[in-house]
Amino acid sequence: MKETDLSVKWFNTVYFPKNRTARAVLYEEKTLPRLRKREICFFTPWGPRYDWKDRGAIIAGNDAEVKTIGRLSQVLSDLKNNMPDKHFRWIFMGADLYGTRINGLPQEAVGSYFESLQDLIDKFLPDAEFRLWSTFDEAAENYRQEVAQNFAEYTDNNLLARATMTACVMGRNSDSKTYIVERIAEAILIENKFSPVKISCVARHKDDKVDFELPRLYVLPENLQAPWFPHEGIRKK
Repeated sequence: MKETDLSVKWFNTVYFPKNRTARAVLYEEKTLPRLRKREICFFTPWGPRYDWKDRGAIIAGNDAEVKTIGRLSQVLSDLKNNMPDKHFRWIFMGADLYGTRINGLPQEAVGSYFESLQDLIDKFLPDAEFRLWSTFDEAAENYRQEVAQNFAEYTDNNLLARATMTACVMGRNSDSKTYIVERIAEAILIENKFSPVKISCVARHKDDKVDFELPRLYVLPENLQAPWFPHEGIRKK
């Protein structure tokens, strides 16, 4: 089908082929149709800082988070300049419950980190929205129960093994199944509530299956991915 939306044609033939860092997910099925709309919603979840004891809970100076947010700010600027007929809504979500409830991080450290992240986003992406996953806690409960009760239908042994290995490398005493249930519940809730295109901050394989039917784009180079993780060994798991 010939693309009649000039903004989407530019994105599809010029911008994304040049800037993608991994193959998109549900690109033809969901991303392109959503880009054709006047109002476009992006969604980017953000993990807690797991090495807060070493780096502190406050983002400062030349921290990895600053570089990543700076790059995402440039992405939005490029899109606005070349898709002037579109209105972009970008929702960043601090995954606070993953830190406190699932991985046992101190609530104070997690809270301070996400307050600092919100300040950073306000500086580089002043029109973006920042939400905490905990604000969706009650709404997510039915989705959690559905996924937990039908776990085998949503996942497989490879996914569980990968999540378990990551938890071991991170040194957290977390339950891998609980993490997977939370990720899938999050994906279903966000898809139903916002119908967004996810701009992911992690490697593509880390989103496989747990992001369920969320359409996803990958535009961050490896060195800017997952800035909340403490070292490269964990980022690649």
